Amino acid sequence: MKRSRNPFPIRAAIISIWFITAVAAATILFVGNTTVSPSTSAMAENTVFATEDDASPTASVASVVLPYSADAGSAYQDSLYFLGDSLTAHLISRGVLSGGTQTKQVLAPKLGMLNLNSEITSAKVVLPRDGREVTAAEAVAIEKPPVLIVTLGTDWGVSYLEREDFKYCYSKLIRALKEASPDTKIVLQSIFPVTEDCKVLSNKKIDRANVWVRELAREHGLNYLDTQSILKDSEGNLRRELCNSADGIHLTTEAYIEILGYIRTHSCA
Repeated sequence: MKRSRNPFPIRAAIISIWFITAVAAATILFVGNTTVSPSTSAMAENTVFATEDDASPTASVASVVLPYSADAGSAYQDSLYFLGDSLTAHLISRGVLSGGTQTKQVLAPKLGMLNLNSEITSAKVVLPRDGREVTAAEAVAIEKPPVLIVTLGTDWGVSYLEREDFKYCYSKLIRALKEASPDTKIVLQSIFPVTEDCKVLSNKKIDRANVWVRELAREHGLNYLDTQSILKDSEGNLRRELCNSADGIHLTTEAYIEILGYIRTHSCA
């Protein structure tokens, strides 16, 4: 009687070949049907986060942060102009700059709010010298400040914009300011933290947005002031004694004195 050949090795080989072929086909199908949008590609190229929750800047982004310096003094502080939202506008009401509540160093809207959105370049600020309402770029073209410190994001930006739109709107303003006054040194300042119980904003979102601000500083050849670091408690929230409002956002006079001290000891001169 003729002995039949064992079929199992042959069957195993066939199954292995089938499996490998199926995997290869699936891989080709997946890659072939995968497209990368320009925005996704750009985000990959400039990635700062390992995950969305990771708010740590890369070394190249961290290098734009202004380091500690000797106190540049009152003459340096008096040369500064400030552009921003309500937290910047309160530099006037707190009376901490030269001229007190009549200071000429602040560019802010009449009602305080300056939303970081697609209309940022057409939003009006009050021109310190005569009270006219003009765009930020027009104000800078007239005043020609030696140094302009920009602080934006608390109004609208942090709450409603994701990375791509946040950076688009901010970049739009930066380009307009540079064109209006090419000799002005523009410094981007961090968004300030809020108290732990703030219902309007979260420090998680603020920290994430501050990484985007540092990215913008690097991309536009500017410096970044990490002022938020001196305002936080051990848990990463705004120190409660520095807040003077129920919303957990707005700052005391003492907070602004600390901010100005930080700016003088991290000068761009």
